[in-house]
Amino acid sequence: MIRTQIYIPENLHKKLIYLAEKKNKSMAECIRIFIKEGIKKDETLDISGKDVLKKISLLNFVGGNKDMSSKIDEIIYGNGKK
Repeated sequence: MIRTQIYIPENLHKKLIYLAEKKNKSMAECIRIFIKEGIKKDETLDISGKDVLKKISLLNFVGGNKDMSSKIDEIIYGNGKK
């Protein structure tokens, strides 16, 4: 293990002391558990946008301007290309 030092607010320190006593664990062990769970949660978080794209595809949009990409300025800003 690697020893490290961190600063935490006093109110969190008091809560950590209480939690460690309640669980009959050391403060260090409680912190290691929190860090491990936080990293695990972060690693499983999907930020690719696949979920959103899948939901959009389920809306079954059809039609629209066939030349939308060439008229994007006109469509968005209400005026033609300059």
